[in-house]
Amino acid sequence: MIIARGLNIEAGARRLISDVDLTVQSGDKIGLVGRNGAGKTTLMRTLADRSMPEAGTITRSGVVGYLSQDAHLPELAEGEVTALERVLTARDIGSLRSQMEEVRLKMETAEGGSLDKLIARFSRLDTEFQSRGGYVAEAEAKRFAASLGISSDELDQGLATMSGGQRRRVELARILFAETDVLLLDEPTNHLDLDAKAWLMAFLGNYRGGLLVISHDLPLLDESITSVLALEGGRVEMFRGNYSYYISERDRRREQRIKERKHQDATIARLEEGIRRFKGSTEKMAKRARSWETRVAKLKAKRTEVGPSERKVAMHFPQPRPSGKTPLLANGLSKAFDDNVVFVDVRVDVDRGERLLIMGLNGAGKTTLLKILAGNETADTGEVSIGHNASLGYYAQEHEEIRSGTSVLDHMRKVSPLPDKELRSILGHFLLADKIEQDAGTLSGGEKTKLALAQIVTGGHNVLLLDEPTNNLDPQARDALLDAIALYAGTLILVSHDREFVEEMVPDRVVLMPDGETAFYDESLLDLVVLT
Repeated sequence: MIIARGLNIEAGARRLISDVDLTVQSGDKIGLVGRNGAGKTTLMRTLADRSMPEAGTITRSGVVGYLSQDAHLPELAEGEVTALERVLTARDIGSLRSQMEEVRLKMETAEGGSLDKLIARFSRLDTEFQSRGGYVAEAEAKRFAASLGISSDELDQGLATMSGGQRRRVELARILFAETDVLLLDEPTNHLDLDAKAWLMAFLGNYRGGLLVISHDLPLLDESITSVLALEGGRVEMFRGNYSYYISERDRRREQRIKERKHQDATIARLEEGIRRFKGSTEKMAKRARSWETRVAKLKAKRTEVGPSERKVAMHFPQPRPSGKTPLLANGLSKAFDDNVVFVDVRVDVDRGERLLIMGLNGAGKTTLLKILAGNETADTGEVSIGHNASLGYYAQEHEEIRSGTSVLDHMRKVSPLPDKELRSILGHFLLADKIEQDAGTLSGGEKTKLALAQIVTGGHNVLLLDEPTNNLDPQARDALLDAIALYAGTLILVSHDREFVEEMVPDRVVLMPDGETAFYDESLLDLVVLT
């Protein structure tokens, strides 16, 4: 159980959450919703004890499992930990398995007395592993992993060599495999295919502990939750029911507040008019006017708060100068990480103005290929040629270019010579005007996405390489991105598992990874998009 009372939370010098009370207990299935930047991720991190509130108390009991938006957790890149070992750490047996594997490898080359000692040590570790239910737990961990689309080969792979999507699925498997009393899940469906999403929805539906989930995946919110906690203007409001009910009830409540506020304002205006008329009149009427002043003060103090209308993202890619006929060409690209061969002999060529979709299962090398094309990664073989007048803008799904300790405005200054006034205006279009001086590392996932897209906008690039650009975006911002892409006249190379986004964008061709085969796009490929 988690009980929070009187929470105040700040991001930099900005107050995000004010005097919030909430409870997550067994049986609760709560969807936490709000626009990008409202403070959802920060609130969840605070509830998970990953950051401290400015004021208020949080009481936790039982085991809390927390899935962060960030796949670049420091512990995931350290040492030679495999995916399976990482999952097993949820029940404190992952380290034992790591030790057993280390001893086993040493036994392959040891001889004589050294070998005898290693055999004895392996036997002791194996006995302890069995006594903790290690082999039964290992089989269960593998079932969890398989349900989330993690293959047996991936389970044996080192975390340090995995893509962001692979690592995040491993983290989700670890947290669901743990014996938790409360789950705090931040965008759990990112990087999951259709079957894995269906399994996750069923798992969460049957989960007996308390659940608080942030997700822009509307079917998940509809099928797996029983109440919604809406975060707006630093306050939370509870709605009993699923996401569809919340949408209709939210609008109904807002209309009701607007009516109440109009009635209150009309009453105040009528009383103030009477005060002006009678305050300087007879003593009797002046006394009445003074009583009306007291009543007006009380009415103003208790006026219904309507809240501002939802602001909209204004996303627009400037029309770039034309590139040459073939702005980007790559031949014979191969890439491997240690023993993990990602892809071999891949060719990519795009024509000016073309929309190219890179498809493939998780771990097939889509992100790695895009990084190589963008010049952020080096291929083991092959070369990339940038065509005449081609200017490349790269959006990274894990926001590697956004650094902690650097303000939002300084990030814009790094990529553009435009004056600060224009940069501030662009940030305002992306609803980041009030975060200009904020440390970019403290932004939410959706806000980091907007900042990264704003950086691309300032570049005027005629070739855009976008890696899962809709992840963490709220529906309104996602639609704004699609509208901007529809009007963009440059060349687009895209990685996305968002079926609706791809369907509306209508690619010209696809590159199927890891084989690198190129084909013309048709609607029959849409079913494969959610598997990528």
